[in-house]
Amino acid sequence: MNNKSYILPLLFIGTFCFCQDKISKKNGEQFDAKIIEIGSSNIIYKEMDNPDGPTHSLNKSEIFQITYNNGKAEVFGKYSNVDDAKSFIINKINEFGIDRENDNQRLQAEFEGDKIKINSINKKGRVVDEGGIWDLSKVVKFHNISARKNNVFYLNIVTYKIKKSNSELDKLVIKFTDYEAAVELLEAMKDLQIMLKKD
Repeated sequence: MNNKSYILPLLFIGTFCFCQDKISKKNGEQFDAKIIEIGSSNIIYKEMDNPDGPTHSLNKSEIFQITYNNGKAEVFGKYSNVDDAKSFIINKINEFGIDRENDNQRLQAEFEGDKIKINSINKKGRVVDEGGIWDLSKVVKFHNISARKNNVFYLNIVTYKIKKSNSELDKLVIKFTDYEAAVELLEAMKDLQIMLKKD
């Protein structure tokens, strides 16, 4: 009788530990959970430290990956870390971005911490217009991409422009020569904002 009373709790503990999944969010947070349901836009889960407690919901756009208890992983995010997203953003802007006023001038982007600096450069690679420094961790709104004639596309982002001593809400406008590249850039910027935002 004593043996049975010891074995039964051990079986439950083993089953409980075996059933845990791991959620990795785009902002770097990871936690153990039990996935209940994966919907079209969100996941439903229970916290492992409170399995009889309430269910919770998390938007799929916040999740990078779920690793299930059987070891298989389902990746939701395109970028595994901040550096990957930043690198992709810089490459897309530098390849397809052009000056809003002069189509002969290209855009050149670089990150300074979590802020992006976008300048216009001439054919010789010299900076002809400093476009400012923008905080991508505090985006207020991402607008849909707007198409214009002559196959140019605009990405408008409402965020904070960094001044010398302060920052003010403004609109960052990026002009693109390729629609698919603009769509990919918008996705990468949304992912980056999620990764930069700590809970």
